[in-house]
Amino acid sequence: MLSHNGTGWPSVFVRDGALRAQGIEFKWFFRFALALFVILAAALWAWPSRAEPGGFGTVSAPIPMPRPAMARNAALTPIVPAPNAPVSIMPPITSPGDRGAPPLLDRIMNVVILGDSLGDGLWAGLYRELKSDPRFNIIKRSKVSTGFVRKDYFDWNAEVEKVLAEEQVDIAVVMIGTNDRQVLVDDQGRRHRLRAPGWEAAYKERVDQFTESLTERGVLVYWVGLPVMRSPRFGGDMRYFNTIYEERAAANGIPFIPTWNDLANASGAYQAYGPDTNGRRRLLRADDGIHFTLAGYRVLASVVADDLVRDRNAGVLPGEAAPVQRSTAPAEDPSDLAGVTSTPASATPSAEASPLVASSVEKQPSDMPELRPGRADDWRWPRL
Repeated sequence: MLSHNGTGWPSVFVRDGALRAQGIEFKWFFRFALALFVILAAALWAWPSRAEPGGFGTVSAPIPMPRPAMARNAALTPIVPAPNAPVSIMPPITSPGDRGAPPLLDRIMNVVILGDSLGDGLWAGLYRELKSDPRFNIIKRSKVSTGFVRKDYFDWNAEVEKVLAEEQVDIAVVMIGTNDRQVLVDDQGRRHRLRAPGWEAAYKERVDQFTESLTERGVLVYWVGLPVMRSPRFGGDMRYFNTIYEERAAANGIPFIPTWNDLANASGAYQAYGPDTNGRRRLLRADDGIHFTLAGYRVLASVVADDLVRDRNAGVLPGEAAPVQRSTAPAEDPSDLAGVTSTPASATPSAEASPLVASSVEKQPSDMPELRPGRADDWRWPRL
């Protein structure tokens, strides 16, 4: 039986009519929303064309994207667009000889690391510091436990010729010396103690020959100075080597990059902890007081990377001379000289010093067999 709601119509008919009315209203609302969406879409599509000087129908020129090597330096070059011309984010093209602007990425420069175990670590740091700069390719040709003294074990002047024959060397970064605190046998077979006049003369000759092999091929050479050391005696010898490297770098027309002060504390003394490349306090030095942690090698590499990037931005290319002697010599640190007495060469004892290889350590374990100085198998790792 149908119920009535006072209108004379059954309730079921009233509800059906209400639903029909709601359906008609929803259809009209849907059509209105669809029409509004089409109008807005057309307006948004037409807006870029209307923004051009020619109005509708004008095709704007595409905006060129920057090459990876140029994006880093785009902010350094002001760009003034011509009137009514599309704006480009590409920097103006410059020739490599233009020293006033960053050069183009005409080709990648091979940076070859030469040296001893510190050179190994420097390679690891430089690889990380410069991996975001596509203008450099970092190559490791360093070798641990080597130097210029022990030609019988490893002859760097012969090795550098081999490297030049096997690699396209554009830039050479040299860091060496921690294994050279030992007796030197010159080309005539004479033996010379460390710091003796004959030792120094033969050592400088080998450094010069090594440098000339590189510069004669047009290689840009950067000689990296040795860092501050924990042992005062060891550090004193490293400072002595730095004076030789800096002197010969100036004589051969190559830049010398000192690192002593960059890795020392405020007073110029050794520090195991210090700020890393992000400014956080980290352990930078290894337990032996000579080598570094990876964070420390990145700090060391950042000093070298600054010079490489600065010269590359200035347009210095292989075959040209890089700026020389940009930094001052390290300040004297009294702690490095403690316990070290300076004696003239004529007053040195007649006994020969034991070879100190692999970062020069002076004490041997009691059970280690006695080794004869000067032999190729004398690979002792003394501890400071």
